[in-house]
Amino acid sequence: MCKDCGCGEDNGVVTKVFTVPGMMCNNCKEAVEGASLALPGVLSSEVNLDDKTVTISFDPTKSAVEVISTAIEKTGFEVTGVADSVQQHSHGLMGTLKRFFK
Repeated sequence: MCKDCGCGEDNGVVTKVFTVPGMMCNNCKEAVEGASLALPGVLSSEVNLDDKTVTISFDPTKSAVEVISTAIEKTGFEVTGVADSVQQHSHGLMGTLKRFFK
């Protein structure tokens, strides 16, 4: 974890990358994001159409990989894999504020 900005600090939130090869367009993106965001405990859902993946952050006390996969599959798409997300280092606004008030 970066001591300047706190990136990498998960506060109990789990982020997984779901591989959904059938997604082709914005309608697919909206369907998958909408289905996952409607679940309890899902905090964010971001489809990458080029990579055919969905990066989802969720509270594991309120939802689970299996529940999210099922919700995606109910939209008509197959989930072919789930992997851990790689933390992207970013200072962003919070990092800037933390460094400013240090």
